[in-house]
Amino acid sequence: MSTQTAKPIRLAGVLYAVDTPERNALLGFAETLKNRGWHVAGLTQELAYDEKGEKIGLDAIDIRTGEHFPLARPSKEDRESGTCGFDVGLLCESSSVLRRAIEEKADLLVIEKFGEREQTGDGLAQEIITAAMAGIPTLVAVPATALETWNEFTGRLGTLVPHDSETLWQWWPKWNIYKELAHSISNLPATHIEVGKNAILVQSEHGCGVTANPTGKTDIEIPTNLSLKAMAGRAQNLHNPIEHALGIAAILAHHNRFDMEGSDHSGLTHFQGRDDQVLVVGNFPPNKDYANDFTLMNTDKAIPHLIGHSYDGVILPSHTFGDGLLPTLLETKGRAETVLVGPETPLCEKLFDYGIDVLSGRIIVDSTKAIEIVKSGGSPKDLKPACRYITLEK
Repeated sequence: MSTQTAKPIRLAGVLYAVDTPERNALLGFAETLKNRGWHVAGLTQELAYDEKGEKIGLDAIDIRTGEHFPLARPSKEDRESGTCGFDVGLLCESSSVLRRAIEEKADLLVIEKFGEREQTGDGLAQEIITAAMAGIPTLVAVPATALETWNEFTGRLGTLVPHDSETLWQWWPKWNIYKELAHSISNLPATHIEVGKNAILVQSEHGCGVTANPTGKTDIEIPTNLSLKAMAGRAQNLHNPIEHALGIAAILAHHNRFDMEGSDHSGLTHFQGRDDQVLVVGNFPPNKDYANDFTLMNTDKAIPHLIGHSYDGVILPSHTFGDGLLPTLLETKGRAETVLVGPETPLCEKLFDYGIDVLSGRIIVDSTKAIEIVKSGGSPKDLKPACRYITLEK
């Protein structure tokens, strides 16, 4: 595979063997993402059976549409001669599913599997290469017996991951958190937007979200025709701080609902009474539950520190979600049990799949008071009188 490309290669071989316990982990991962609104495409393989339950061949299945391509229907003569009755023409037809996904810049491409034809450069081999060079995140099921062939085929430019759900989620880019949280948001307009010197507030029918104002300016032109979903989608735009902040506030307005229920204890006490090595990132107020035993570190030093150090637990401030540092911190913290604490914590259980174990945040229960606080120059931390606490655990 050539390295002449300007796009990062997001190709992974998902290794499996005869005794792999989670044989459906890859397809389950793809199905979960598809159900959450991601553009997931690709082909899976499945044995075909007749109405009597007898095996009659092999199908390729379009992950997006469920369309079946009967790749193999061996006749009696095929079975007697030891051939498989494979339809190469239908394989070529099914490959159009992959080519279309590449053209549409799918969020994830799944191919099951790196079979005998692909190992010799035929089958879907060209589509795998094309997807990788186009920067499409691509997962290919690779039998352990074909590992060396896979390495030669990819030039070792891809990564290798075990065939289990936890590792697949670790492979999935943490930056996708922002897009993940925007997927499920409705197209209804925001009911109120307030821009204060130190905070930006967005209110929806079901909740209210507040994040820091990155500019300190209040004379900001905000499009009035944006839906909450469109606004939330702009959280990915770190190049425009105001758009990013509006996106964060819209995400919180959707997920931190007025009627949400949960434990009211602080996430800061999660590691209380345990012997874990814990890193506390950010300037939390002094707390008897961690100040004497845990390592305390400013946010700007935490990322390079985590690259060379290992912890059992990490406590992160919620402003890292607002300022865009959270994905990098999640990438570098390894398998440390992680708590996200503060007023900008999105209370959405989908974040558990991204390496966060405890979400401890606020629900704004008095939006009128919250608007007054923001209008008078209050920061997200100043909204305590209008809020209640909630903690969700994985």
